[in-house]
Amino acid sequence: MTKTKSVEPKESNIIYDLIRPDVPKGSHPVETNDYKMPTNEIITVLGSVCDWIEERVTGAIIYGRPRLGKTYMIEYLIDNISKVIAENIPVYHIISLHPKVVREEEFIESLLYDMNHNFALIGKLPAKRDRLFKFMLERGTSNRYRIIVLLVDEAQCLTEQHFEWLMDYYNKLQKEKVLLLTYLVGQQQLSAQKTIFKTSNAEQIVERFMAEEHKFSGVVSEEDIQTLLTCYDDPDKSEYPAGSGWSFTRYYFPEAYATGKRLADFSSTVYKLLKSVRQKENIKTAFEIPMHHMIRVIKIILLRYGKGSSDYEGGWISEAHWIDAINNSNYVKSEQQRTTLKVIK
Repeated sequence: MTKTKSVEPKESNIIYDLIRPDVPKGSHPVETNDYKMPTNEIITVLGSVCDWIEERVTGAIIYGRPRLGKTYMIEYLIDNISKVIAENIPVYHIISLHPKVVREEEFIESLLYDMNHNFALIGKLPAKRDRLFKFMLERGTSNRYRIIVLLVDEAQCLTEQHFEWLMDYYNKLQKEKVLLLTYLVGQQQLSAQKTIFKTSNAEQIVERFMAEEHKFSGVVSEEDIQTLLTCYDDPDKSEYPAGSGWSFTRYYFPEAYATGKRLADFSSTVYKLLKSVRQKENIKTAFEIPMHHMIRVIKIILLRYGKGSSDYEGGWISEAHWIDAINNSNYVKSEQQRTTLKVIK
């Protein structure tokens, strides 16, 4: 009689799939907030910025209302620009250029500090000028594009004097065949400032620093929600630990994930619940969910109902869980306060 080869039962594979990686409590990126997920809008901005870099557009503005996630977007750009372009481009997040008193020394110190220079505050003004130029030159010549990119946050706070100083460094670097690209990110006032500069004999600022523009938006559609939730499901977007194959969704809901359940399946549900709560609370503003509220909603789902929580029973999430997460995300209160401020103004 012929012997048949023994086959392991399918259950063994399922059991193996349910053994989570060893991650110390409190250190998972969902807990520490040490991760960046893109929305469709952030992906669009990344594409635009990479196009501007390839085309050597020296300046552009990206503007939108407060709290939509523009700083979050900048951090995502810094992590991904070099990956898209396939070159190690020096990209810096400039966050300190808005003091009440505009002084050249503070301007230079702020740039050096935000560019992670070790000696940002040392020496007198002439030495700092020279240090900033040489550092920009060194970073600009470190890549085959011969460029350096500044992503300036809260850029609506910049004055004409700031732009004049930036122009000086642009010109000095250009003589050395290095291009300074400055992309300004801020509130709606940026667009108004561009118009003012155009009509006040400061067109050189517009041409150099505001040649292109993009209006930034939050999460505005079911498709936006689906894109975001899919990132939590997909190990290519949210693998942790590195090389483990475990996405964030799989880590917190291993049993459900093994049977094909995914957060993205709730895209329509979450969209409808957000619309419903806005109607219930009489929120009249346009449907545009800030990124930090969306991240907060998903974080509540994973931490409050996922594996390791007191409410976890090995199952999956429900519509009631999403309702609880939305109610505890501070989204409604934030929108009500914004509506009140608009009425006061």
